[in-house]
Amino acid sequence: MKVIKNFNLVNELTLPEQVKAALHNELIIPFDGCLDATADFWSEYDTFLILLEGSDVDDSLVDADEDIQYFIQYVTDNPEFVVLLNDDTCPYLLALSVTTTAGGGCYLLAPLTSKTTAATTLSKLL
Repeated sequence: MKVIKNFNLVNELTLPEQVKAALHNELIIPFDGCLDATADFWSEYDTFLILLEGSDVDDSLVDADEDIQYFIQYVTDNPEFVVLLNDDTCPYLLALSVTTTAGGGCYLLAPLTSKTTAATTLSKLL
């Protein structure tokens, strides 16, 4: 699992190129494609992304920080949307929950092959 709190670090994630491009596009849509506006919003309004990796299982997530566990559960229970980021080899799902009154939130990204409860629950919403 990885937690990204700085929008500019999203490009450093190890993801298939198609997924990375689709993720990037989804994250900047609310800001009319403006990278600076996206980065500023993430910084100002505590927006972040949790990546559940293919090797993550529910038992390994128990070792995560309590706040991160809370947000994984929150996104699972209260997604604003869930979209498929398609890739020929391994599609991913992306979910968002708004967590602040100003619109900041938590994105959850996971491969569809993930066996975590969060990913299997959210995949049913695709």
